[in-house]
Amino acid sequence: MPLWRFIPVADKFDSRWQDRCIWHDVVVRAPSAAFARLVADSAEERLARGAVGNETSTSRGGFADTSLYWVQRVPKDEVEAYGGEAGPTAIVTKGWAEETPLSVHYGTSMPRRNAGRKPNAG
Repeated sequence: MPLWRFIPVADKFDSRWQDRCIWHDVVVRAPSAAFARLVADSAEERLARGAVGNETSTSRGGFADTSLYWVQRVPKDEVEAYGGEAGPTAIVTKGWAEETPLSVHYGTSMPRRNAGRKPNAG
């Protein structure tokens, strides 16, 4: 089964991130890029604490949004570094999260959700 890499493409100041984390180095094993989006989206951490103002809440994560992430097939010469293509549909590498600079949830009195968080080795 092919491996798919998620690449964040929207600027980190883009309002479409809507207080989501920007994930880097995420790799998913799935039959297609569209299925990889579904797998990654269902596994994404939902750390937002609900609505702050009059915004509409959504259960849709950033991985499903084509304007936030591109999904590219991992080249054959890199596949073995991720354990190969054999195996179940799953997240292969969790990657690491970057906080969006434009956050409605965190003021000066609240700690940021990724403070002190180190990149995950997967």
